Amino acid sequence: MRTKAGIVPAAKAAILSASIVAVALACSASAGAVTRTPNVSPSTNLNLSIGQVYQDASPFNTPVPANPQLAPNSSQIVHRVTSWGPPAKPYAGAAGTSDDWSHPVYFARWSDPVYRIHQTGWANPDIEGKRIHIPVGAKPAGGGDASFSVVGPFRGWEYDFWNAKTPSGHGGTFTANFGRRGLWRRGDGLGMSRYPYRGGITAAGFSNQAGVIRASEMESGAINHALFMTVRCHFGNVWPADSVGTHGLCSDPKGAPAMGQHFWLDMSPAQINALAVPAWQKIILRAMATYGMYVGDDGGAPWALQIESGDNYTSFGEPDPWVAYAKSQGIDGTYDSSIGRTVYNFNLQHAVDWGNKLKVLRPGQ
Repeated sequence: MRTKAGIVPAAKAAILSASIVAVALACSASAGAVTRTPNVSPSTNLNLSIGQVYQDASPFNTPVPANPQLAPNSSQIVHRVTSWGPPAKPYAGAAGTSDDWSHPVYFARWSDPVYRIHQTGWANPDIEGKRIHIPVGAKPAGGGDASFSVVGPFRGWEYDFWNAKTPSGHGGTFTANFGRRGLWRRGDGLGMSRYPYRGGITAAGFSNQAGVIRASEMESGAINHALFMTVRCHFGNVWPADSVGTHGLCSDPKGAPAMGQHFWLDMSPAQINALAVPAWQKIILRAMATYGMYVGDDGGAPWALQIESGDNYTSFGEPDPWVAYAKSQGIDGTYDSSIGRTVYNFNLQHAVDWGNKLKVLRPGQ
């Protein structure tokens, strides 16, 4: 998916929608994380349990080994990516607007309205015509991708959709260009649906909610999983990416990152703690050093991360916790006249010397 440079990237990769923004409410956080319990309608059925998303064996939940092996062309890939420019500044405050390229996710109850899935583009046979529950008030992101995810009450299936329409609120037909599904807790976050209909709606085929930074994790001070990364363009794919993405290829493949490429911040906890940067930056840097970042999509920025969707809150009349968190960290807001909102930029551009500290790991680590 493609986004304006400087926003949380949502790239427009062929028929694939970008990346991943997950939900603090429903997703896992580290021990001691702040759990939000918004006073919303019971129909939202927000899953407030604390626990990791996807199984232990998922690469997103696997720390970088103590003595990692670098990819033979690690320095060339890092040079190519950082030569495009610094990381984008993810921002909060645009939920529900045309600048919202996030991936909202909603958790359904048995009592929520029932819909029959209808896909208007490539109709994935694994989900076409299936019935799912969707909470009243749930809606896709306002950006061009119109991404939408719902986790059902039966076996915890995560359904991810691209170019989705807003549910009616009273059941009937739920329409999207196409979609996939995978298990929320017991899946690996690497692909949706059953063989041969694997692959998510991101260019790497990752599930929508893999690798997303959540507000509750930032509040707790720890992100215990790898991060989802987008790059300006890519060439080829390596494990754990699926060979799904077809657009976003670099015109010059020399040194270009592949889909699924595992980036790693080569810094120790002590080195990160000693940095003269804000505390919120150190939380993200520690995750990069402990778990790394997986390339999951293409975007308009040189490279970027994904933060959870504010829609998971604002769709039900609750404030976006990212805005409150930004204010608590002293991040000043900037008024964006194009959407009539004040947005808050989480600027990592000068957190470290990215060209020297980023490395690319050999696939499979």
